[in-house]
Amino acid sequence: MKSMMQKLYVKGQGALGNEKGAQAIEWIALAGVVIAVFGAVMAYFDKDPTLVGEAIGDTLSNIIKKLDGN
Repeated sequence: MKSMMQKLYVKGQGALGNEKGAQAIEWIALAGVVIAVFGAVMAYFDKDPTLVGEAIGDTLSNIIKKLDGN
């Protein structure tokens, strides 16, 4: 019985270790997606970088106006 419990414990510890590794991989993948999207946005607004700020400002203004009901 003790041997079986030890095997179960070892397998459980291995699964916990793998889950932490999987979570780290998920965060790395998310960072990669964010960087790719940021790169695409910068490539789109390559001619005039100030347009990025203006586009974000306009979008936020429109969202606020819709929330206010105007």
